[in-house]
Amino acid sequence: MRIDLIVMLILLLLCSGVTTASAVDFFAAVDRDQPLEITSQQLEVFQEQQKSVFIGDVVAEQGEMTLYTDLLTVLFDGRNDVRRIEADGAVRILDSLRTAHADRAVFDREEETLILSGNAEVVQGENRISGDEIILFIGQNRSLIRSKESGRVRAVILPETKPETP
Repeated sequence: MRIDLIVMLILLLLCSGVTTASAVDFFAAVDRDQPLEITSQQLEVFQEQQKSVFIGDVVAEQGEMTLYTDLLTVLFDGRNDVRRIEADGAVRILDSLRTAHADRAVFDREEETLILSGNAEVVQGENRISGDEIILFIGQNRSLIRSKESGRVRAVILPETKPETP
């Protein structure tokens, strides 16, 4: 499994959280044939722990998708496939239609979950959804948005405007 999976999964979250587009539509929007380029101020590879850590002003780009974060950790399994991806600090995901912000994003392949946590918000046009945590259960095609006991989940969804008929 390539590292570009985080970008695809985050887009799935964005699509399922704000619009009614299907997962198939989402995956069609990601150009997996495009190269994934990750830049950072530093890269540290831990061979024994099967872990790569990109540190400082991390930018991961693939096609029209861009992920910004302070720290990106990629954990591999015994076959050198991606097992878990963690983005920490000022996480921002952009594409031509959507943006997402959070303090942290974690993709766990085994659990089939993607979690945006800490001031999590997804915006598409003027539609937005926010909470302390946005969880995507990938295999179930389901999302859960939560806030702390004292907070509230917030969704702003504008109706589609229909063209006027003459």
